[in-house]
Amino acid sequence: MALKLRNTCFWDVDSRKLDREKDKFFIISRVLEYGTMEDVVNLLSEYDSAEIAQVVRRSRIIGRATANFWGLILNIPRSEIIRCLEPADFHRKR
Repeated sequence: MALKLRNTCFWDVDSRKLDREKDKFFIISRVLEYGTMEDVVNLLSEYDSAEIAQVVRRSRIIGRATANFWGLILNIPRSEIIRCLEPADFHRKR
C-alpha cells in the first residue's frame, strides 16, 4: 500500500497487504473514522473527494459524528448519508 498510515487505523489487518483500489472503501472508512490529520492529508492525496464522498454516503464502518462531519466538509446532503445514520435497530424492524 502506497499510503503512509499509522497502525491506529489498521490494528487488525496487515496494512502492507492492502491494495489501494481493491480495498479503497475499507481504507477510506478507517482513515476517516480513526485517522490523524496527517493520515487524512495522505488520504486526500491518494483519493479524490468524489471517491471519499461515496464512502461517506455508503459506509457502515464510520460513526454518525464522522459521517456528519465529512458530510459538511464534502457538501453531502444529510439525506444522502444513510447507512451510518440509520438507527441501530433499523434492520430488526423490517
